[in-house]
Amino acid sequence: MHKMKMLSNKNVLITGAASGIGRATAAAMGLAGCRLFLTDINAEGLKKTADMISSAGDNVCLSRPFDVGDYEAMRAFASEIHAEFGSLDILVNVAGVALFAKIEDMQHRDWEKIIRINLWGVIHGLECFVPEMIRAGKGGHVVSVSSTAGLIGLPWHVAYAATKHALVGMSEVLRYDLRKYKIGVSVVCPGAVHTGLVNTADIRTDDHEATNKARKMFVKIAMTPEKVADLIIQAILKNKYLVITSLDVKLFYFIKRTCFPLYHLVMLIINRFMDKALKK
Repeated sequence: MHKMKMLSNKNVLITGAASGIGRATAAAMGLAGCRLFLTDINAEGLKKTADMISSAGDNVCLSRPFDVGDYEAMRAFASEIHAEFGSLDILVNVAGVALFAKIEDMQHRDWEKIIRINLWGVIHGLECFVPEMIRAGKGGHVVSVSSTAGLIGLPWHVAYAATKHALVGMSEVLRYDLRKYKIGVSVVCPGAVHTGLVNTADIRTDDHEATNKARKMFVKIAMTPEKVADLIIQAILKNKYLVITSLDVKLFYFIKRTCFPLYHLVMLIINRFMDKALKK
């Protein structure tokens, strides 16, 4: 609790705040006394988040619905925040979309959508807010939510993994580049989390029965967004770089780094299973 007081009155921007991890993180940081700036493309969900936090007596300074993949919209939001409230102390990049598909079942617009939101959305946040954090000289923290797919080559994840691996690589560079400015960096790689993505993720298959079974199984093993939000806050307070949210993912990532032949065998089995389960 004493450490949580360190977050009081910090300027915090959270993208993807309309639901899931973004909403849970916003609520937790509001409770910690942060001054919140929230965005999401889902205007209705974003309003619900802002109203929920405000009704609890916590401080939502500015809430604005827009597509994080729109650079001009992000730049305008940043200009408004900087002019009225000063630089951010904490930037939390959560917004993202998911696609599960074989490359032969994808079209160019699928790549464009995933990269625009998952990668360009984060880049826009970084370039619009981090330079001002540096100029302010107060230190701070940057969090980007990647995924298990940012560490492991999961099947049917080619576009999604491209963006999530990129977030891990960018975060590693920034971890060292921003150290001299006392700006910490965390990259969060969740496993299964029960968020809106469970129902909205695009699974590119004609086997709807198998898709429904997969979604139900995912929910059974998924952790809550609130748990991930708590891990994000602890990472900020402890300046922890890599946050892997579940033990199974930690084990799998360890095997990848220390015993690649075993990892390779398991990946072949998973790939065959996915093909058999989802591809008619």
